[in-house]
Amino acid sequence: MFKQVSIALLILLSISVQAQERAAAYAVDENFNLWNKKTNDTACVFADVAYIRDYPGLRGVVLDSLTAGSRVIIKSEAYNNTLIKDFHAPWHKVTYMVGKQQRSGFIWLGLLALRTNNDKEGKLWMYGFNKYPNRSNDEEHLSLCEIKILDPALHTVGRTSILITKGEQTFTEGKILDNMGLAGLQAIYRIGFFGEACAVPTDHHYVGWTGKDFINLPGKSNVSDAGVLYHEEKLLFPSEHRLGASLIIKDIIDGEVIDPDQKELKYKESKKRVKYIWDGKIASEIIEMK
Repeated sequence: MFKQVSIALLILLSISVQAQERAAAYAVDENFNLWNKKTNDTACVFADVAYIRDYPGLRGVVLDSLTAGSRVIIKSEAYNNTLIKDFHAPWHKVTYMVGKQQRSGFIWLGLLALRTNNDKEGKLWMYGFNKYPNRSNDEEHLSLCEIKILDPALHTVGRTSILITKGEQTFTEGKILDNMGLAGLQAIYRIGFFGEACAVPTDHHYVGWTGKDFINLPGKSNVSDAGVLYHEEKLLFPSEHRLGASLIIKDIIDGEVIDPDQKELKYKESKKRVKYIWDGKIASEIIEMK
């Protein structure tokens, strides 16, 4: 009898210790994040390996591991905003398939792709956040965004990384373009981070794909501040401007209101054109002597 009581006490003590080590999950009250995932949305694993746990936190027991390109379905609200890989993201309960069996568990949102796109050949293009190495105080606003291409068998055939300014943008979108007239490229991947509030920029990043390698291309940024100031950039590729097969053009307009007290606002604008020469491997800015 004493032995049975002792065993029962040990079990209760073990449960109590585990409860203390792993606090109750708490829902995250967030208006948005760049993933913008809702219950029953399908998401794609971005990390090379993503662990599924029995609890929304790093102390959860690992149930399964999923590889890049695996699909999961969001089944809960956000829990336990957690700092991993130098940025915060919550956890969600998800369902997923292992063979023909459906399973469920929790995954950290940062392991999922921000967006995915499929090309005509069945390849999966996607991008997501990765850890920024050797972060310094001067680089707190920068994040490393990684881009991957997976073949139909979900093997990675290409990857690259770009630095982005991570601020108060509320939406992101990726789009596969054709080569836009640039010889040597099969396609261009355009990634946008959209700011919907005053003084929050909308940035577009472009990377070219040769079929084997990624090549960074010029990007563009637009921002306005309460209708008083604005900065607009327009990027034109050879198939758009038709001024030469090796020329990329960026037109820049900076505007400032002349008199903010007037009923009908008028702006003083300054315009600038930046030219890049494309040699099939790199886009270099042309420095023009005045």
